[in-house]
Amino acid sequence: MKVLVTFPVDEKYKRIGEEIIGKGNIIWYPMREEAEILLVNNDNFPRGKNIKMVQTITAGVDHIDLSSIPKETLVCSNAGAYSISVAEHTFALILTAMKNIIEKNSEMKMGIFNSTPTRLLHGKILGIIGYGGIGKRVAKIARCFEMYVIAIGRNSPDNIVNEFYGIENIENLIKKSDIVVISIPLTRYTENLINKDLMLNMKEGALLVNVARPEIVKKEDLINVLKERNDITYLSDVWWDEPNVKDTNIPNVILTPHNAGGKSGEVMEIAFRQAFTNIKNFIDGNEVKNIVKRDEYKKIERKNTGV
Repeated sequence: MKVLVTFPVDEKYKRIGEEIIGKGNIIWYPMREEAEILLVNNDNFPRGKNIKMVQTITAGVDHIDLSSIPKETLVCSNAGAYSISVAEHTFALILTAMKNIIEKNSEMKMGIFNSTPTRLLHGKILGIIGYGGIGKRVAKIARCFEMYVIAIGRNSPDNIVNEFYGIENIENLIKKSDIVVISIPLTRYTENLINKDLMLNMKEGALLVNVARPEIVKKEDLINVLKERNDITYLSDVWWDEPNVKDTNIPNVILTPHNAGGKSGEVMEIAFRQAFTNIKNFIDGNEVKNIVKRDEYKKIERKNTGV
């Protein structure tokens, strides 16, 4: 089967593809020949009944109109490919808040030496909403800090977490956790999942960390809760209407510009290797990973492609 890559790719990633798939079996952008398998990064790719598989280089698929892809076509995400980078970024955000890095850096640069107490991660309760590749990586790092880990997910629990529940126990997780990490995909069922009622139940001084998608949190509710409860801090790598972000000047918010996925050479090497390996498994009739359950998604107009 021929594989069509629908976006520009550096030579080093082409070599990975040719190593896994075979040099004569890949059609590289900007060529547009017919192929049975597509590797895509956004919603701009050909549709057709002869296409057997669509593999995304991105972990999420909420930026793709799945309804326009023939039902016979297998769609696979690249979930887990960026989990190492995103999990590291999650703790960069958490430590920035717990150790008051931003404020103290600003004071020192102004010549103000004001040494004040900071908080420990050790012994804190970390709640993870979404126990996929990212959630598991976050849990592993948390245990290194000797944190108590509670997770919500659809997969089977493992020996990393201390407690594991289904989504119906989200309120209990939020009430118990000192830090809540959102690492769940954006679907029709998770949009606006984190609302005012849940956020008002957070512990005093709690952190809410979003390394997933902004729409999982109800924006109006978040802004109102942060005004009402200035003890809560929202740490996020994502924001609404990227890249034209607004309403960000909130004291108890720490933001980064959707770069948790890294997108560096070492991260993208992992992403391309995982995507091409999944394609190779499909070609060979072996088990493929990250098959998208299309009925869980709806088309959401987004300008970024994210990870």
